[in-house]
Amino acid sequence: MTVGEVCTYLQGRAPFETAEEYDNVGLLVGSPDMPACRILVTLDIPPAAVRAAEEAGADLIVSHHPVIFSPLKRLDTGSIPYRLAGAGIAAICVHTNLDRAAGGVGDLLAVRLELDDIQTAADGICRIGRPREPRSPRDFAAFVGKRLGTPVRLRAGTGPVKRVAVCGGAGGDFLLPLLKEGGADTAVTGELKHHEWLALPPGVTVVEAGHYHTEACMTEGMARWLREAFPRAEVTAFEDEPPYVTV
Repeated sequence: MTVGEVCTYLQGRAPFETAEEYDNVGLLVGSPDMPACRILVTLDIPPAAVRAAEEAGADLIVSHHPVIFSPLKRLDTGSIPYRLAGAGIAAICVHTNLDRAAGGVGDLLAVRLELDDIQTAADGICRIGRPREPRSPRDFAAFVGKRLGTPVRLRAGTGPVKRVAVCGGAGGDFLLPLLKEGGADTAVTGELKHHEWLALPPGVTVVEAGHYHTEACMTEGMARWLREAFPRAEVTAFEDEPPYVTV
């Protein structure tokens, strides 16, 4: 089994060309002919993930966030791409293409929040669903925090939570138009910029649960995909701590 075979499989599930223009996805470190018998799945590729891959003897890391995002002007010996190349570990990154994909980040987050009748919004990124039981904005925010294991920030709307739009990570660009058009009365996302909070239409509820916590469901979801597609491969879901603490 090779890295190229994993790339081909992921192209079928989350086509790389569906990523946003600004994004950098696909095989970012290594070559298609490298082996991929042991795979580590992770949200990011911090030093801890590299150490875990080395200790597990992994040939390949599949991550959500790109290990190379902006063009490299130099390759420092301490950089993650340099360390991966030196260790002979390939890296495939599936970012906004996985946000769009059926069964990807949006669907995983909607399922984690126990939404029913899940649909894909017109933007292809957000998912919209109905909570299993009616809740007030504060009760729903507490429920989100419990399901995702994190404190949340709330902008409480004027009515009960009936129709929820979700977008993992930084969802403002996608959620604001949807909320303004009345596509949902509530939104859950990882983070909003200050001006996006100010631009929210009146009456809607918004729960901000952190970039990491709204996308962490990706690791086990992707690991499940790969285990089903490549039963002979050893696939590990690496769960790192978020890059911050709440004090």
